[in-house]
Amino acid sequence: MDVGFIGAGHIARALGQGWSRPGLEDAPGLRYFDVSRSAAEATAQAMGADVAPDLLGLVERSELVIVAVRPQQVQDVLTETAPLLGPRALVSVAAGVPLADLRAALPDGARVGRVMPNVAAALGLGVFLFVPGTLGSRAAAVEELFARAGEVVALDEGDFDAATAVAGCMPGVLAALVHDLARAGERRGLEPDAARRLAVAGAHGAAAVLARESDPEAVIAAAATPGGMTAAAIAALEERGVAEALAVAVAAAAERAKELTPPRRTR
Repeated sequence: MDVGFIGAGHIARALGQGWSRPGLEDAPGLRYFDVSRSAAEATAQAMGADVAPDLLGLVERSELVIVAVRPQQVQDVLTETAPLLGPRALVSVAAGVPLADLRAALPDGARVGRVMPNVAAALGLGVFLFVPGTLGSRAAAVEELFARAGEVVALDEGDFDAATAVAGCMPGVLAALVHDLARAGERRGLEPDAARRLAVAGAHGAAAVLARESDPEAVIAAAATPGGMTAAAIAALEERGVAEALAVAVAAAAERAKELTPPRRTR
């Protein structure tokens, strides 16, 4: 499949890297267009992809067009893309822009869907929230493409904001927790570099165990031996309301997604 990215930022780069991993068979053809030519060139060069000279050149040579720009830029991008799209499928990875707004900006019958990725896609470990929308017969191919860079979870669009807060924000939230854990180790006398390496490696291993077991409560039960160090650490977290803090964080991220939704313009 030939894939064209409108936008060459972090998510567009992460997706391209995920689909260009060594050893991945039948890798899609990738092409980038960005209003910043240097940004498109830098992203494309990182994975041996092409740079389109303009929007027309991108769309004409793509089977799937991925809109990877900021929410406030989506409307303008779709206005320019609409007359060029034809039968091609289009997927938006922009936060906070609902399917209804995408469809309203495109011709009747346009094949359009939404995907919310995260940057772990670069390693083939992404989580992709997927709303097929009006992709129709193209939905299976789009889902298969994203599945090559991680796990695809089909959702009702009404659940998108909460799901994005849990999965889409996970790399940054987990990194913040690992950072604070390393700082806590420093306060107990660890050298900064050692504390960072221990926290990062520990998080890596813990994530692998969670992925294998698929049951956080089972992992907690196995690790938190009564009277042991892990049990003491978890009890301290519970006493200080970490669960409530995480609930507030998820709510804040979900509300921010609503705030990012730009006002719909009429055609």
